[in-house]
Amino acid sequence: MSFSRRENRERGSRRRRQGLAPEILESREVLSSYPSYLSPWLPSGLFVQNPITHQRELVNPESLINPNNPNSPLLGNSGKIVSGVDRAGDQWTITVHGPGRAIVTDTTPNDGVLHDDINTIQLVGTNPKTTYVTGNVIASPTELTQGTVYFNDLIATSGVRSIILNGFTLTANVSPPVTSPTGIYLYGGVKTLSFQDIQAPIDTSVSSAPYIIQIGSANTPLKVKPSIYINNINNQVYDSAAVAIPSGPVTTPSVEFVINGVVQNFDIVSATQGTVPAAYQFEFPTVGTTGRTSLQATAVDNLNVAGSAINFTVSRAAQPFSSAASGIQYLNNATFGGNADAVGIDVNGPIGSLVFERGLGNPSGVFTAEQAGTGLLLPQTSYGIPQGTTGYPANYLLGGTVKATSIHNLVVKPANVLVQTPSNPLYAQIFAPGYPTYITVPGYALTNASIVTSGSIDSASIFGSQLYSEIKTGFDYPSYVAGLEGTRAASKVHVRNKGDLISSVISATFRPVNNTYDSNGIAGPGTVVGGLSGTSYNTEALTSLNNKGAGIYARYRK
Repeated sequence: MSFSRRENRERGSRRRRQGLAPEILESREVLSSYPSYLSPWLPSGLFVQNPITHQRELVNPESLINPNNPNSPLLGNSGKIVSGVDRAGDQWTITVHGPGRAIVTDTTPNDGVLHDDINTIQLVGTNPKTTYVTGNVIASPTELTQGTVYFNDLIATSGVRSIILNGFTLTANVSPPVTSPTGIYLYGGVKTLSFQDIQAPIDTSVSSAPYIIQIGSANTPLKVKPSIYINNINNQVYDSAAVAIPSGPVTTPSVEFVINGVVQNFDIVSATQGTVPAAYQFEFPTVGTTGRTSLQATAVDNLNVAGSAINFTVSRAAQPFSSAASGIQYLNNATFGGNADAVGIDVNGPIGSLVFERGLGNPSGVFTAEQAGTGLLLPQTSYGIPQGTTGYPANYLLGGTVKATSIHNLVVKPANVLVQTPSNPLYAQIFAPGYPTYITVPGYALTNASIVTSGSIDSASIFGSQLYSEIKTGFDYPSYVAGLEGTRAASKVHVRNKGDLISSVISATFRPVNNTYDSNGIAGPGTVVGGLSGTSYNTEALTSLNNKGAGIYARYRK
């Protein structure tokens, strides 16, 4: 038996023909895939950025100077591109893309050179749909600087689509000093506003005028929802002529965001007192000198604070909870990444999602009880905290207040951790002799804080203990502030509390008698669903709503 194999001549011939043909190499283009800002060099002296792609564009300053035209760009302080350099050598460029132009005046307007801090940036002839303004700073090549430029105010009477000023810091501490108000005034509105920081050291002995960032006007409602992006807001208020160290809180806003409409996004890194040298911290206590940062709007879609928020309020009026109409219409989402202390959120409508990643209220220096017989404050582990560094609860002030008609999702995580050792000394060194065994547990999530709704809370997850705090539904806060009975409506709260209740209460439509939560209280049509994986401790201290007691109170508990 034999087998014959017949080769496919056509296929074989095709292979031979392909083998005889020269190989086609892949094309190569040197640096063709690199964006312009990653190129080895840029033959340009001006940092001009595309407002859409955010990539750098090549602009040669020599092409913008015409010796035969005295009005050519870069020969004055007005035009599509305006550039200058400060005394430290930081070079800045402001570019107007689309209709309009920029007029920039520094703090020495009569010397003919933009060589000092910026006093005023004025935008004229802009279009709210097609005008984009970009600003960039190149750090000094000779001195070690932060690569930022100070400006005193920004003005635009007509609308602007986008204003992005990278490296520009709003402050009154420009040099030489100026007398014009410090702030941003965009009466025609803006869709996107972004700049570096706000440095607001306000000496009330010189001037107590606040920094105002105004978008829109009261007579002309905004047609777009602005988005605001800022890094740090350093807000410090002090009196250099005073002898006594300030101790009372600052309740008048010193940095005001006045938005005459709905805010799409309010995104900042932090709103704090700023950095104070350790040797001078006792002269600038956190409570006495941290200025109030106020966000005033009709409603807010998204609020995000990546770091700490201290003495920060959200309301329709300059003073939150001042009247029944002081709250915003709604707050869709709000997240606080750092510790939130002395935070007030005044909402006359619903809150969608509210997250406190590092607790509401600063527990530093807050004591829970006294030791019998000695009068020593407990816990003793809180001893030794430097003077002036404690938060608002340690000074018998509210750590935070949230008011709304309803909350869909509430999440509060601990502000700190507590360290414990085994009570049995035989197990105090389990892993190795000479090394104590420490176990970390969640600390305090709510410290002298109130979260109240006139309706219900769909879901509340509290990870950590509550200290002198209340979560209360079916409670009308404006009536309580006016001295009337606040518990008025049927409500329900679904809560999961992983921690203790130390002189803290979770209640649904429950009226304490004589400001004391116990079995004599009046239970209305309220329901608490969920539970407490911890213990209730009544230290006879007052809660944030001036009540006594500890535990969960409602007519129906599931």
